[in-house]
Amino acid sequence: MEKDEALLLECVKYFKENKGLKRAIAGIRKKYESLGTFGGTVVLSNLSNEEKEALSGFFKKDYNKNNGTFKVENFISTLNTTKFGGVSFEKVMELYFSGKLISKKEENQLYMEEKEAFIKEIVEEFQGTKAEKWIFYIFETKKNAYRILSKQYDENRELLKENFIIVCRAYNNLSFHKEKAIRLAIFSSNITKNPHSFDTNTDAGKLLVYAICYELEINFPENAEELNECLYNAGVIKDEVSNFTLCSGILAYIGEKEHLGWKNFYEEGEPLQISLWNISKTDKIVSPSNNVYVFENPTVFSEVLFKVGHRKPSLMCTFGNFRLASLILMDKLVESGATIYYSGDFDPEGLTMADKLKQRYGDKLVIWGYSIENYFSIKSTVNLEDYRIKKMDNIKSSELLALAETIKDSRLAAYQELLVDWYVEEMTF
Repeated sequence: MEKDEALLLECVKYFKENKGLKRAIAGIRKKYESLGTFGGTVVLSNLSNEEKEALSGFFKKDYNKNNGTFKVENFISTLNTTKFGGVSFEKVMELYFSGKLISKKEENQLYMEEKEAFIKEIVEEFQGTKAEKWIFYIFETKKNAYRILSKQYDENRELLKENFIIVCRAYNNLSFHKEKAIRLAIFSSNITKNPHSFDTNTDAGKLLVYAICYELEINFPENAEELNECLYNAGVIKDEVSNFTLCSGILAYIGEKEHLGWKNFYEEGEPLQISLWNISKTDKIVSPSNNVYVFENPTVFSEVLFKVGHRKPSLMCTFGNFRLASLILMDKLVESGATIYYSGDFDPEGLTMADKLKQRYGDKLVIWGYSIENYFSIKSTVNLEDYRIKKMDNIKSSELLALAETIKDSRLAAYQELLVDWYVEEMTF
């Protein structure tokens, strides 16, 4: 072993055995990581007796205080006055910490180079496809799935690579055609041979939803119904049997042929519970009168149907928050020329749902029965909490603004069950 190398190893041994200098050496490393050079000032708080003794002995000055500071360059120059003078301090530090010293800047640069290589490898597999455009959009804008991808990259990049590749394949194979909708489990099996690969609670499933949102230019879904609609618009049905709605007085067609099931319920004046499965089998859904009365509450739907069912009005019930089946049924009715008359409870949630439908259907939807007069005629004693009242701040429909302010002032809800007779009187057949 050469003399210089022996002295270097002896110096490293000296620092490792001198426990009182352990925090000082760690502080020098931290400064190097921050500055990219041996500089700056190390501050040590709450010095132990061992540290006070070690620092005093090394610098040949009094460090008998609670806190101590030193400049890194002074530490190195002091070392050079000892028998270790001329030893490469950088090599000492690398041997002490068993690895090359890297500044934060160098570390970040290396991280970004590795990340770019990771992305490039995936992009090469999908050149000229929709997936390639999606990937470039994510990393150029740092939007859409950027945050979840970065998190997964740091946690397990091999798993991310596996998920990202199958998601890109899936995205390229989506039809974005509602009439060609395929069940999610079948679609997943076709891509990966695993029916659960794109379950929406998995990492791959969430990434696929982000890809769909990119294509549709929408925000990531905030709830289950928005998620179902997002998938449906991409040509995928998540749950077509348990996702249902309730209607009466409505007819459906397959091609030009009347659907006999719907027709029989229409002729009997009975309510029909239909699922996404049923709706997807039709080509056209119509209201004979071109007026469809939609109620939030199933009790109101049943009472109205009981009173005027013999006149075969077109009725629907949404069961509160809109299931995808309700939205798709209304979409098809509007497409065939029907006008939707929507009514619900006089509370923040009821007004918010009415507003959402108005934004969706515009002039083809009438906000029905939501008058200040009706509100005062049925006003309850149920107090509305502040967090619920705040929901009405985002209402956009001009027809609802005055009513929203009235409800804010009174802080009381009103429920549509007491308007059944009003609904019956105002309906046209």
